Amino acid sequence: MAEGPDPVVADLEQEVTCGICHDRYQEPKLLPCCHYYCKQCILTLSSRYRPNQPFPCPDCREPTLLPDNNPDRLTTAFFINRMKALHSRMEKAHGKLETTCEMCSGGKATAFCRQCVSFICDDCVKSHKMKVFSGHAISTLDELKQGGVKELTFESPPPPKCEDHEEPKKIFCFDCNKLICRDCIVIEHAGHNYEFVKKAAPATRKKLTEHLSPLKNLLPDLSTAVNQVKGTKQKIQAQKELTERQVNAKFQELHDILDRCKVRVLRESSALADSKMEKLTIQEKGVDLSLGTAQSLIDFVERTLENASDEELITMQEQVVSRIDAEVVKRGKEAANPDPVEKDDFGVEVFVCEDLKKLCENNVIVYDGKVDPTKCTVEGDGAKNAEIDKPTCFSINTHQPQQFSSNTKVTLKSLVDESSQQLQAVPVRGGVYSVEYTPRVRGRHHLLISVDDQPIPGSPFSVFIKIPPTKLDKPVRVIREINNPQYMVFNSSEELIVTDYSGYVLVFDKKGKQIRSISRSKHGFGCISGVAVDKEDNIYVCDSGKNCVYKLNKRGDLLKRFGTKGSGPKELNYPRGIAVAGDQVFVCDKNNHRVQVLTTELEPVKQIGSYGTGNEHFNLPEDVAVDNEQIVYVTDCYNHRVQVLTMDGRFIRSIGKEESGQGDLYCPNGVCVTGFVYVMDNGNNRVSVFTKDGQFVTSFGNGHITNLYGVAVDNDGFVYVRSHGSVVIF
Repeated sequence: MAEGPDPVVADLEQEVTCGICHDRYQEPKLLPCCHYYCKQCILTLSSRYRPNQPFPCPDCREPTLLPDNNPDRLTTAFFINRMKALHSRMEKAHGKLETTCEMCSGGKATAFCRQCVSFICDDCVKSHKMKVFSGHAISTLDELKQGGVKELTFESPPPPKCEDHEEPKKIFCFDCNKLICRDCIVIEHAGHNYEFVKKAAPATRKKLTEHLSPLKNLLPDLSTAVNQVKGTKQKIQAQKELTERQVNAKFQELHDILDRCKVRVLRESSALADSKMEKLTIQEKGVDLSLGTAQSLIDFVERTLENASDEELITMQEQVVSRIDAEVVKRGKEAANPDPVEKDDFGVEVFVCEDLKKLCENNVIVYDGKVDPTKCTVEGDGAKNAEIDKPTCFSINTHQPQQFSSNTKVTLKSLVDESSQQLQAVPVRGGVYSVEYTPRVRGRHHLLISVDDQPIPGSPFSVFIKIPPTKLDKPVRVIREINNPQYMVFNSSEELIVTDYSGYVLVFDKKGKQIRSISRSKHGFGCISGVAVDKEDNIYVCDSGKNCVYKLNKRGDLLKRFGTKGSGPKELNYPRGIAVAGDQVFVCDKNNHRVQVLTTELEPVKQIGSYGTGNEHFNLPEDVAVDNEQIVYVTDCYNHRVQVLTMDGRFIRSIGKEESGQGDLYCPNGVCVTGFVYVMDNGNNRVSVFTKDGQFVTSFGNGHITNLYGVAVDNDGFVYVRSHGSVVIF
């Protein structure tokens, strides 16, 4: 009987095989999730993803970030290298590899010395009887096969040597989390917390053992859960097979009925077709005979006309004419009163009862006795829009004969903040239930609505949970990666574009991560301030330092430039805010105390306003915005107000300077208009909010923001405010 593979060797074979390349480990490295692979395999795996982007571990799918894109920064799996050496010895012991003496020049190995950690030949076995080798334990190869791994284990390797001092690394620095030598203590690690490895190792082993204990305690519960899942799978599989047999039997019965009907209809239609074909065959013979007779007579007359003499022709005239006339009369009568030709109106119409159609298409339902969530739909504004801390409702329609039972569980989970609410479904009418919930977190949410833990179709639903300005209070996030931010705007992709007075245009995603920038060196920017975008996401930037306006495409390439310093129609003096409305561009020409109107190709159209304190006059206008109703809002900074104008520059109203003082503005220099008018009240270090008709609503930010300029509001109602050296989000 052939000897099977040794299980110990097989286990070691698996232990030293990389799970990616399926070959022996080469320079094994340990991932943070405690799985290990070849260094090159890890590098190849990470290269499939963008730099500094985590990649999933092939074993546990845990995301892993490769430090500096360099696998050498990962911990080396030293024990795998030891397992490789052990595996090689096991293969030698079991005869899978040719085993030669590892102590002399080469006889065939017949034994193994545990103290020398070497395979040795018969001569070396004899030399081990010398006094110098006393105490060495020697095992034959047969004994190794019996003893397995225990016979081949060997002591830990000596500590590695320090690369700088050539001393053994016998000390562990806890502050630096690395092995060091004695000389390292004096030079690089003076004052650090360190200990000899021999003394630190027992405490480390104890700590790992203690941390392992809670994980081991979970194993029985996990094992039970696995068995429950397997048992349920087996039951469902059995039910599936039973259902398949039942469904096949029922539909086979229907097939049999239809097949019998098909045979009958085919038989009747075939008989009808054969009858028509028989009649048509008789008619075909008669018509063919008439055609042949007429053609024969024509041929005879034409030959006679061609070949007969005059005497013969005159002699035959009466007979031939009589025959032609008789044939014409006969065929004329047939043409006037033809035998009816069998019509090609053959066909079969198969009518299917509408009730049967409905039964087959709609009323065959797979269910488990409860409402099937896959048949449910959600209706109502509560599944589309909601307001923070305000109850809102939506409806669930089951579209099924089954109804919610008293135990039916309706769950709403926000995938944004992982909050979950157990909701009560109140019956409204047959199969329709009303569900009420109260959102607690503002912003764009994805709500997962489940019935008995199964998501219904269309879930998760995208829901905008808005917040009224009166509830804006403390900042929720800060973007600090900007030197001197000025103004900002959102493009159609909801990317935040911010100007930096140092000469940069920076682009951030909604999480505040910078995704690209346009540097001053590319276009020679000076001190840039105002920024706007058009419907094609072209970017318009004011350069206060060089008194001009740039038009860039969304990649940052220069398309147009307008302006030089001065007060003429094509000149600017310290331009600040800018806005785009349709095919017009509005620029706050600050030191000229006016608003310049340009085309989107940066050609001048007109000028609005001049220096003064009255309506349609400005004193250092800072920023401009245009709402969706084509109304223009200009921050008239040193007149301490916002002027509201038509697109032609005609005065509509003024915002601020209320007698009550509640809506007073002091040096406003930023404005943004959505459903409300948000004004950067710079002198008061706050954001003041007004309705579009100028009514004061609220103010916020006092104590959190200073030195204000730009303001922008995203589609989810978050307010982005320039405050000194950062962008603060409320």
